[in-house]
This record gives sequence, structure tokens and C-alpha cells, in this order.
Amino acid sequence: MKSAIEFRSPDAGYDDPVGMWLACHQRVKRFAALLGRVSQHLEQSGADEEAQRAAASIRRYFNEAAPRHHEDEEEDLFPLLRERAAAEDEPALAAMDRIEAEHLELAALWREVDALLARVCSGERVAIAPELAARFAAAYDRHIETEEGVILTALRRVLRPADWQQVGRSMAGRRGLEWDELA
Repeated sequence: MKSAIEFRSPDAGYDDPVGMWLACHQRVKRFAALLGRVSQHLEQSGADEEAQRAAASIRRYFNEAAPRHHEDEEEDLFPLLRERAAAEDEPALAAMDRIEAEHLELAALWREVDALLARVCSGERVAIAPELAARFAAAYDRHIETEEGVILTALRRVLRPADWQQVGRSMAGRRGLEWDELA
């Protein structure tokens, strides 16, 4: 079964898992920012068709793509880094532990946001507090900053080309795609 969301970006495919990972970070930021705009729109116009479409897009992304992204990290990237890490990678190892804990916190925060967005999708006039939207975006910004600022450097240093291919295959499979069909 093919995923409903296109995960590749114009600059990265499954043969470039780091590029895809970074592109996903950009999409997370874009959808988190959209949540803030939906919050404002709801105050002015209610759950009109535009708000419903935006809410559905945000929900689709964070219910389908974001969990796969966290799985990419927890099942592929982080275990490989832990396996190959050296003493100089201690900051990245500590950051991975924090990131995995944050995945649980982000999931809980998402459930709160998702429940409100589901109501918007049904046309119900509901408010999404600007503080909640800002907290959601800020949590992901901090999360991404740690991943890109600390963990990525260690991943690039310790993983080999064969590791990256393995990660790319796993990412494709997690999204219901066959590696051989992508070539």
C-alpha cells in the first residue's frame, strides 16, 4: 500500500535519507506554523471551508508522516549511532535520550491539538488557543534544533554509505514502498 503523503522532496529521495530527514523537519515547521495561522483564522472566520482544509492537512501530516519520522530515528538512525559511537559522540548520545523522551511529550501535545483540529474538520466552531499553537511550534523547533545541531553531526561522522542505504531501504519500507520499485 502506498502512503497518502509524498515523503520525498525535490532534492532528496530514499537514496538520501539525511536529505529526506531534513526535508521532513522543514515540513514539520511549515505545518506547525500553519497551526498558528489556523488558530488566528478560527478567531476571525470560524471553522469555514478554508479552516477545515488546513486542519485536515495538518492532521494528515502529524498523524501519518510525523510518526514515521520518529520511527526512522528510533528504529534506524539512533540504534546505528549508538552502535558506532565513540567517546566524542557523548553529547549526541545524551541528546538522543532527550529526543526519544521528547517524542512521547510531542505525541501527548499532538493528541491535544489533534482533538481540536478534528472538531474544526467537522465544521464545529472551536478555538485553538494561540498559546497552544505557539507551544506546539516551539516544542518542535527545539526538538529539530537538537537533532540537526547535535545528532546530525555525529550521524554524518560515524555512519558509512552502506548504513545510509540500509536506512533508506528501511524508511521506504516503513512507508509501504518497495525499494526495487524506487530504482
